[in-house]
Amino acid sequence: MSGRHPRDELDRVLPHASWPDDRQAPGELEFVRRFCNSINRENGAERFITSAGLDRWLASEGAAPVHASRSALARVVAAREALHRLVVVNATGTGDPAAWDALAAAAGDVSFQVAVHDDELMLQPGGSPVDVLIGRVVAAVLAARDDDSWARLKACRNCHWVVFDPSRNRSSRWCSMTACGGRHNAREYRRRQRSAN
Repeated sequence: MSGRHPRDELDRVLPHASWPDDRQAPGELEFVRRFCNSINRENGAERFITSAGLDRWLASEGAAPVHASRSALARVVAAREALHRLVVVNATGTGDPAAWDALAAAAGDVSFQVAVHDDELMLQPGGSPVDVLIGRVVAAVLAARDDDSWARLKACRNCHWVVFDPSRNRSSRWCSMTACGGRHNAREYRRRQRSAN
């Protein structure tokens, strides 16, 4: 991975979508995590400002371009925002039932076909290239719910960067202890020092 952070079309810094390396999700759920991390919620940097930006991100993920229309790009962003609401729920435990409805609305035009892969049946998304992209994300989320890994995909409580919680008791709260976790601990230490004086 290059040491230089990528930038969006407005020259705002975007961390690498796969950062941090020790908080990556298993299998296709990692694609969902990087999809969620296509925006830097701290400074507003956005990979999906244009269809060309989305296609560049897809190329970096080894996926085919989708050449999204403006309305199709809006669906992709709506799917990502619904997913973000859901990973916030995973992190905080507070409910947001409308988030599932929002994801279903963004995926409304996606169709699935039954296919055979490695002697197993699987659902394969079909439709337009954008439908296939959104279907891939939805299928990964449903598979993660089935294998109980979905609840481990969480938004950092500070910066909202999406990470996989590898802890045994599923109690991780930060994107990284060297970033938001460390800053939180430093703030708490300073607060305790002020209180003690």
